[in-house]
Amino acid sequence: MKWTTPAGKYNFWHTELLEQKHLMIAGAAGSGKSVLLNGIIYNALFSFPCDVPGGKQFILIDPTRVELCIYKKLPHTLRYASEPVEMFQALQYAMALTEERYKAMQRKRLRLYDGSDVYVIIDEFADLMTTQARRVKPLIQRLAQIGRAARVHIILCTQCPIARVIPTEIKVNFDSIVGLHTANAQQSRNIIGVKGCELLPQYGEAYYIKPGAALCHSRNIPLFTDEQIAAQVKWWTDQAKPFQFLRRMFKKTV
Repeated sequence: MKWTTPAGKYNFWHTELLEQKHLMIAGAAGSGKSVLLNGIIYNALFSFPCDVPGGKQFILIDPTRVELCIYKKLPHTLRYASEPVEMFQALQYAMALTEERYKAMQRKRLRLYDGSDVYVIIDEFADLMTTQARRVKPLIQRLAQIGRAARVHIILCTQCPIARVIPTEIKVNFDSIVGLHTANAQQSRNIIGVKGCELLPQYGEAYYIKPGAALCHSRNIPLFTDEQIAAQVKWWTDQAKPFQFLRRMFKKTV
């Protein structure tokens, strides 16, 4: 019995975004942050979920309780958190996982972890910082600083990354940024450093800054429908059932 990969289409830009150290997605309400985030996750689901090179796994932090819950039961999902205590514990888990990976790297004398990529996906980052800034800020800052070598990445979404929401010591670790439509030029400057996002359509287009690039690149945002996403999630959930059954049987015999 082994994992297989689903049939379907994937988008090369989403794949590029998954290859970045950390990623910030910012834009006004209704600008398409959820569409882009769902597209990134959809494309990640073409990889094996196991702890092997090239695999993709998730730690999902969902303050709104509705954006990421569809992915809760995926075999890729290590943690799903929507309540304040759970979200803090999920970040603690991510930090512990990172530390364990560094220990494994020391034993093997590696500079880059040789297993799967883990994505700590935070929807509505401002909500998390408003309610738990004192507890979560040190964890997120540390993850952003050391996560790359351990293949632990942060993808966070926010409406506007002002210093009150994303402190400078955290923001400087995000050299990959997607800026969607904003209400005004100042909000665009807060996101990508220059004006321009205010001129984007309300949704469907974005500016993308990637490491080493002097200019922003305009990108169209592919739309994956709810039906496509649901079908992909069901495919992986069905794949996981035989493995879950074997785990339960193993526990009964131990």
